[in-house]
Amino acid sequence: MDLREAVGLGTGIAVNPLKGDAASLTPEEFEDRHGSAFLLLTAAELTVPRGPGATEVSLLDDLPRGESTAGLSLMVFPLRSDESAPGGLVTIGRASNSDLRVPDLSISRFHAFAKRGEDGYWRIHDAGSTNGTTVNGRNAAQQGYGEPEVLKTGATLRLGQVEFTFLELDALLGYLAKL
Repeated sequence: MDLREAVGLGTGIAVNPLKGDAASLTPEEFEDRHGSAFLLLTAAELTVPRGPGATEVSLLDDLPRGESTAGLSLMVFPLRSDESAPGGLVTIGRASNSDLRVPDLSISRFHAFAKRGEDGYWRIHDAGSTNGTTVNGRNAAQQGYGEPEVLKTGATLRLGQVEFTFLELDALLGYLAKL
């Protein structure tokens, strides 16, 4: 059982393995292994809420010291689709079959969909989630009911009560090099 399974972190990856890969792989090899876009979560352990609508986020004390910055554990969620997904659509949610899975009850089983556009920018639609999706404080339209929100490096993405920072490959590699 790996660390993600042991502490219920969904498809998140601790920073140390990514830091090692960033140092030893070419950017192309890193992209082949991990993808080209990522959601960075700075408070790593998501736990089962104690009441309806509540979200409890806590730090991981069990992670090796090198995976901590300013006292916060870091997790990276690669934004990658299943190879069989139509048109590169990435499903995001709490369900076990989501491409990007975050085990927090404020995130719906099928919460949002992301896709890289022909212009190279990632876009996100809400999937009719209970608690919504926002990008830099703007509500993302539900799929089929408006234009998707564009994700650019540094954007704040909120799924339910969980907040991420969107990073493209170059930004993540630069960040990992500084750790």
